[in-house]
Amino acid sequence: MTSNITISKGVYSVTIKTIEISDDHSNQIRPIILPQVKQKQETGAKTNKVIDMLKISHTIQVRGVLTSTTDRNNLLLIFEGAGVQGSPCSIAYDTYPNSPLSMFMEKLIITEKAIDKSTNNPHKYEVQVTLFEGEIA
Repeated sequence: MTSNITISKGVYSVTIKTIEISDDHSNQIRPIILPQVKQKQETGAKTNKVIDMLKISHTIQVRGVLTSTTDRNNLLLIFEGAGVQGSPCSIAYDTYPNSPLSMFMEKLIITEKAIDKSTNNPHKYEVQVTLFEGEIA
């Protein structure tokens, strides 16, 4: 496991024991491919130009486990707004330098797992959460 990540909103807070965290930073660029006239083709290819739109997005995808039904229910309540509509969640984890972050839950998948008592594995739910950094427009 990498580290624990805590998602909080309103009066609810859930800590996910993470298996994997993917931190995606994307920037929107526009390439400008210039034509090469026939007379100058023998000099070789031209370097393309790029317009940097600076439309940067930040997404975090978390895969981890929950051990209780209460945590599962609280995570669902957070996803559904936690009674605090229009505001982001607070995301905290120890390996991220700018923690806590204000992010919105874009997607939540919860998979119920059978508990294997012979291996002493108490993880009842596996979760996948997609979080998007931004602010309300």
